[in-house]
Amino acid sequence: MKRNLRSLLLSGDLDAVPVAIAGFFIIQALCAYGGIGITPDSIVYISTAQHIHDQGAINDFTNMPLMDFPAFYPIFLSGIQFLTGHGVMAFGPALNGLLFALVIFLCGWMMNRFLHRSRGYTLVLLLIIAGSPCLLEVYSMIWSETLFLVLSLLFMIGCYHYFRTHAMRWLVFIGLIAGLACVTRYAGISLAGMGGLLMLCDAGLRWGRRKLGHIGLYVVLSSLFLSLNLYRNKHVTGTLTGYREPGITPLWLNIHDFGSVLCGWLPFLSDRYQAATGIAVLFIILITGLFLFRFFRKTCFFSIDTIALSYFVVYTAFILFTATVSRFQQLDSRLLSPLFLPWLWGSTCWINGALRRSTSASFRRRVGLGLCLVAAGCFIAGEFQTFQENWSGIHDAGIPGYTENTWRKSETMAFVRAHRDSLEYIPRMGTLYSDAFEGLWFLAGVRSDLLPHKDNADDIRYMMKADRFTVIWFDDAVNTDLISIDFIKTKKPLVRETHFSDGAIYYFQDSTARPVAPTAPPK
Repeated sequence: MKRNLRSLLLSGDLDAVPVAIAGFFIIQALCAYGGIGITPDSIVYISTAQHIHDQGAINDFTNMPLMDFPAFYPIFLSGIQFLTGHGVMAFGPALNGLLFALVIFLCGWMMNRFLHRSRGYTLVLLLIIAGSPCLLEVYSMIWSETLFLVLSLLFMIGCYHYFRTHAMRWLVFIGLIAGLACVTRYAGISLAGMGGLLMLCDAGLRWGRRKLGHIGLYVVLSSLFLSLNLYRNKHVTGTLTGYREPGITPLWLNIHDFGSVLCGWLPFLSDRYQAATGIAVLFIILITGLFLFRFFRKTCFFSIDTIALSYFVVYTAFILFTATVSRFQQLDSRLLSPLFLPWLWGSTCWINGALRRSTSASFRRRVGLGLCLVAAGCFIAGEFQTFQENWSGIHDAGIPGYTENTWRKSETMAFVRAHRDSLEYIPRMGTLYSDAFEGLWFLAGVRSDLLPHKDNADDIRYMMKADRFTVIWFDDAVNTDLISIDFIKTKKPLVRETHFSDGAIYYFQDSTARPVAPTAPPK
């Protein structure tokens, strides 16, 4: 027992434990004031998890089948609800803190098995990971990325073991993990695809019945859950993943946005967005080139850091392609968060090897080591400064989103809560629309429809056909894709409006519409 403990200590695998514990408590501190962060997507996940828990139906807060997002993350949340007996808002901070701690521990285990490993390198990167604004943002929110990042790391670890042993248990493991990743985020397809490409590149298992059998089993396992999810979507909604509009953002602009995110991850480049395109191209070439170099040299190609490099290459190609061919929100830190760890490792994993190729007493080695320490110090100092800036707002107002003070103490929302019954009385007020319909349900318990998108002519026509409707407008719900109040005024007569400090309620009605008596709504 003493020998095993000593070998574990010497291996460095326990070095990540104190950093992981610190990561857990950082998340608890961020959530201490107002609770876990909530965005529109979070409300979809929470409401779907509650529906699964209460009714066994995979429906969201609109009581419609979930289709824009895959189903596993809400199922995962509902499973925690069954185990704890508490709602997502209650266990959210602890759950995300544990997932973040697990990410840090798995990163430490992986870095101790890099092709060129160093205990000092591992400790420095663990501190960078624990203080990363990208990861802290993800793990302070109810987002599917919290689970997806864990699955991604487990998949890489599984690949590391499988390509060294070709054991069937590890093949089943990576197939199932890839399958779960696909139904956690649709971007999990990139993870499944990466596994297939690595199997095709595997020269350790010769082409024949065994290799074809392994590839076939992997394809079945990695696509099984997604196939079931898509079949269910098609059956209940008639679409595979909901309504998807064609892309309007060209590739070069997506690359610029990609680079802007990288600039945000680099503390000393956080405000230099004019160089974003060059930064994106630089890192894509650097990491892809390193991956191809190892591929053609066949030098420890299936080391765990090379596997991480392959994921950077595949996910980058996937996200840039998807954002170009389909209507997508602007690429941001959240969408690219699965790239943060592969990007960090791909940018630094070669440093230990380069330093070791120099003699220990050489001037070049000392200069190189000094530059690396200065860069690491700047990186950590920049992250700490960013954390301080974020903390100055979070500890007084809460995490940005629907649990922040601006929303919880909204004057418009308070009026809606106080007059909920009359607003929901459809014959008098007409259909309710809002630019923050998720927030209305989450904070006031009021069901409404989202204002139509500017490019969706059918939804606009449907809205304007009604003889009366009400719009609850929130100034903080900035969504330039939706039609504006000024646009609605050009299509429908405005009868009444009530303004508040952070929003307004507008009542529109055709002049020819028969008025409805203002009787009290039925109880």
